[in-house]
Formats: sequence, C-alpha cells, structure tokens
Amino acid sequence: MEQFPNKLKEFFTFSGNSYVFDREITYLSEKANIIIVISHKIEIYIIFKDYVYLDNTILNSKIVHRFIKKYPILASSYELISPMKLEFKNSNVVWDYLSFTYDAKQAAITLLITTLN
Repeated sequence: MEQFPNKLKEFFTFSGNSYVFDREITYLSEKANIIIVISHKIEIYIIFKDYVYLDNTILNSKIVHRFIKKYPILASSYELISPMKLEFKNSNVVWDYLSFTYDAKQAAITLLITTLN
C-alpha cells in the first residue's frame, strides 16, 4: 500500500492492512455513522442511525428519495437488485460501486461507495 499522507494520519486508525475513519455525521438530514476504509480500494459506508421499516422496497425509503433529489443525474441510473438492495450503475456514477442496502435485522439502511485507490 502506498504511503498514507501524514496530515491525515491523526484522523484514521491503522487496522490490519487498512486505515479506518469512523465518525458520526448528518447526511441527507439523517444521523449516521461514516466509516471510511482505505486499503487497495476506498470503501465509504454511511450507516443511517434511525430505525427504518420498509413497506415495500428500499426505493420507498425517505433516505433514497432524498439522495436521488440531491443527485438528480442518478435518477435514471439505478437498478433494484432486490427489495432490500439498490445499485447505481452507468456512466453517471463516478465511483466504481454505489449502493443502498437495507438490513432488516438492524432496521437500518447503509450507503456503500467504493473506488479503486
């Protein structure tokens, strides 16, 4: 792994072969935890804290609605993989991977963004 910038080391913890950042944030008007893992790729997890109970699919969640409203260019770029998983694909997505996943056991939605380092 290439050298990690010294000015960022105070924000990240070295764990295994990865640098990890874990903080509370507000995103899309919701409280969440952001976890950034930097190794051979960069993974950004935004785990929303409010309990969510889906009526039908993840597409009906207010978090996904707010995301699409905030980034309208992605409105035609998603594919519903299952009622609990939504992936964004095509040239409008600048990341290698972007998805929303619903965890029924935790009643939580996670946004995952990845890119090669």
